[in-house]
Amino acid sequence: MTTRRALVVGGGPAGLATALALRDAGWDAVVLERSADVAPSGVALTLWPNALSALAAVGADKPVRAAGCPADGNQIRAADGRILDDVPGPLMAERFGGRGLALLRADLVEALRAQLSPGMLRTGARCVGWTEAGDRVRATLADGGTEEGDLLVGADGLRSTIRRQLLGGGADPLRYAGYPVWRGIARYDLGAAPGLLTMGRAAQFGLFPLPEGRAYWFATMPLRRGWGEQLPRRVWSARFDGWHAPIPQVLAATPDEDILVTDIYDRAPVPRWSAGRVVLVGDAAHPSTPNLGQGTCQALEDAVVLGRCLRDHDVAGALPRYEAARRSRADGLTRQARMLGRVGQWSNPVACWIREQMIRRAPAGPRLRQMAQMFAFE
Repeated sequence: MTTRRALVVGGGPAGLATALALRDAGWDAVVLERSADVAPSGVALTLWPNALSALAAVGADKPVRAAGCPADGNQIRAADGRILDDVPGPLMAERFGGRGLALLRADLVEALRAQLSPGMLRTGARCVGWTEAGDRVRATLADGGTEEGDLLVGADGLRSTIRRQLLGGGADPLRYAGYPVWRGIARYDLGAAPGLLTMGRAAQFGLFPLPEGRAYWFATMPLRRGWGEQLPRRVWSARFDGWHAPIPQVLAATPDEDILVTDIYDRAPVPRWSAGRVVLVGDAAHPSTPNLGQGTCQALEDAVVLGRCLRDHDVAGALPRYEAARRSRADGLTRQARMLGRVGQWSNPVACWIREQMIRRAPAGPRLRQMAQMFAFE
């Protein structure tokens, strides 16, 4: 039998995990990464039990765990330090099969790259479009070259070239979420700390331990598009003066060069992620705001499910099964993340007090069941 060949556009976590899943399904997969520089970019991210289960399915969980730092549970606090919600690490492990894990995005990418077979990654290969002819699909590269395969997977992120051609860019606009996110790496040892989200008036701050005595943090506040990059550090960081420890200390311990600011966008869910021999995964399929910490997690789930479908079916049969298995879950989390992002921007004192009461008084049983559903992946 001739080996089926897949072209995976995008060398981030979604594309690399997809290539590994397709290889395990008996496909010959090649990752087309636009950057000629092999050094991965980004700051840090969090992975939850569902992501670690997906990584285990492609044989990459152990190196990823070795590169990260587990969070000893998950907390939500008010700006003055009052605990609004607390899920301790042992309870997370018991109910959800594991804890959260924070790591540098570069370390996740390197761990996944290390699992590839020789020749599976091609850098400096920017895909600008594709054509289909019969049972083959051809990717056109910016340098004039082409690559052919039986399947093309768009894993090229929020501004996906593959999605734009598949769906038509004009009918599928980016949606600004109303805020930028500052992300940073601090030289600050949190010890065995839980993952933390602190909610204040029109501002949020997240904090996770990293290996080697470092901390990963993120901060948000409502701003007009493009303003986050223009605000001096002293201006936006002053918003967190007086917040509970160690937030001011972590900010003070972060060098300027270790801070990245980006405006946050998502897209409305769409009725299809595939056509013919082309399919989308990760942010190319369901770009989400980061409020649930599920963006990379859902991309890894996509990779595994797509691989399973293509192991047992031809392309025509596999892609509808993949969409049926994934769209409802991923789109639901996209909607939920956007809603939480809006709630996090509330500035009215009464509204913020109501938000705190809703979090504090939420019954534990339904709340834990909802988390269990989000963190479940087999």
